[in-house]
Amino acid sequence: MPEFFYTTAANNRARETPHFRVSPVAGSLGADVHDVDLTTLTDDGQAALRQALLDHQVLFIRDQNLDVATLDAVARRFGDFGTEPYVTPMKEHPHIVHVRKEANEGSPFVFGGAWHSDWSFQERPPALTLLYGHDVPECGGDTLFNNMYLACEWLSPTLRQVLHGLHGIHTPEFGYGPNAQHNAGIESMQINYGQPVDHDVRSHPMITRHPETGRAVLFANPAYTLGIEGMKPEESRPLLDYLFSVAAAPAFTCRMRWTPGTLAIWDNRCVWHQPISDYFGKRREMFRVTIVGEAPVAAGAD
Repeated sequence: MPEFFYTTAANNRARETPHFRVSPVAGSLGADVHDVDLTTLTDDGQAALRQALLDHQVLFIRDQNLDVATLDAVARRFGDFGTEPYVTPMKEHPHIVHVRKEANEGSPFVFGGAWHSDWSFQERPPALTLLYGHDVPECGGDTLFNNMYLACEWLSPTLRQVLHGLHGIHTPEFGYGPNAQHNAGIESMQINYGQPVDHDVRSHPMITRHPETGRAVLFANPAYTLGIEGMKPEESRPLLDYLFSVAAAPAFTCRMRWTPGTLAIWDNRCVWHQPISDYFGKRREMFRVTIVGEAPVAAGAD
């Protein structure tokens, strides 16, 4: 019988705040945020927004009207900007990536089109990603997210004990290395791929401790975690495949529908995401910025 996954109704509850209205979208993670203007948010409101992000892991802040300069200012309130390898950012705003898919492109491939956490191969991967939906299809182009706290907690104590002693090997080889020819199909963005990426290979603990919540997190993802330190590929691949199957279980995910003027913010330290390519032939235009995080730190054993 296939493994049966579940989470509890108490997992994704909203806390009361006078600054905006929060509506959870699934039992696993995620919330819509209404009745807030990010351009006039007070310091107390900003603190409440960050707490909501820690509570729900991903927020969809609806009905915003942000130009690129305003998005830059909104992002700065969350921390220092991250660096953007393998994709050319905007010339006037070097921390912002213009994520664009035109209706007349010849391939259905989309930027970042696989389960991943952003740039996990960096020494200090992004803590947060902000993505603003400027022009989105009336349907299609949703984004999936998952909860890596829940994936970690689901594993048996025995397997967690094993993972506490292991480090994943994170590399951009699959996404941007010499064989990453799928990027040729992303016609409206400047993707830098096709060269050796050995300089960007990093080792990170398989189970990390979230620096703000203190919770243990399974820190590995299908796009960038291609091995386990000290293990042969024949040994690491079955283990990684099992971990990824747990993390992608529907009970641990949510699906977010975009509307024009929505700003998504997610926590890469405990969340994967995957854009869905189901709008081929329609236009989608977004703006993306990352906030740098800390070097991942191993969680203590259970």
